[in-house]
Amino acid sequence: MMFDPDQFAKITVPSDNPRQAAKHSDIKKIANDVFMVRGAMPSAPGRPIWERLFLRYSRTMTVVRHHSPDGGSDLTLINTMRLSPAGLEALTGMGRIRNIVRLGAFHGVDDAFYVSEFGADYWQVEGMQPATDYRGEVRTMSESSLPIPDAKLFCFEGLNYPEAILLLPAQQDRPGVAITTDSIQNHTSAWDPDNSFLVSMAIKRIGLLGPARLGPVWLRDQVPANKNAPELTGAVKKKNMTSFFRPQFQRLLHDFDFDMLVPGHGWPVMKDAKAAVRASIEKQLSD
Repeated sequence: MMFDPDQFAKITVPSDNPRQAAKHSDIKKIANDVFMVRGAMPSAPGRPIWERLFLRYSRTMTVVRHHSPDGGSDLTLINTMRLSPAGLEALTGMGRIRNIVRLGAFHGVDDAFYVSEFGADYWQVEGMQPATDYRGEVRTMSESSLPIPDAKLFCFEGLNYPEAILLLPAQQDRPGVAITTDSIQNHTSAWDPDNSFLVSMAIKRIGLLGPARLGPVWLRDQVPANKNAPELTGAVKKKNMTSFFRPQFQRLLHDFDFDMLVPGHGWPVMKDAKAAVRASIEKQLSD
């Protein structure tokens, strides 16, 4: 299976022509004011017909509830997934859909639906490519400007396709939470019902199976040298990837505390997430 990140980044950005709702789970509470919805995303529009027929990817939307200035409850949706009418009814019963957050360049096809349908503010990581037919306003996230009170932002530096991690600080009744997209995933089993058979086989083959794994394809396609110099040998590419990413992930562990992780693909890591990420760094980004 060939993956063209340039094409994928272009066809997954939000547009004013939203997709229909796909099959998904109920909204599940995983921590105080933190919820998730799991479902399937078919191969993005514009990909080859065989891929759209046989490749289906799991995805996870995170919902964070926080107090609004008027005393009500606001909702921030990260890694959005358009829900069914029943799902939307349950979601809006939890609070006002106030913010849509796009953390990863390869996610976003359902963002525009929530922005237009609910008048939500739209937040992206600096440098993300906007859709040519999207007419809404876009806000850029930074450490001093985030949609969730007290949240923190970790931005990867120098990527081919921008991505960040949103972190919720620990509270008395909730551990610190890291919310990721493609950079860190958590596939506890290859046989995920939201993945097609071919995708399940690929997860095992490329080394993505296991706790808090760094996305192997994501790592490969994010290193500038790997994009601009495809003639490099595998060993040199691995060395470049390690030297490029290892300091960045180590900075994440040094600067932020979290015990739970909710990825854009896979299942949440409910505890000891930081230790799991550290183990993945040592295994996947070693010299």
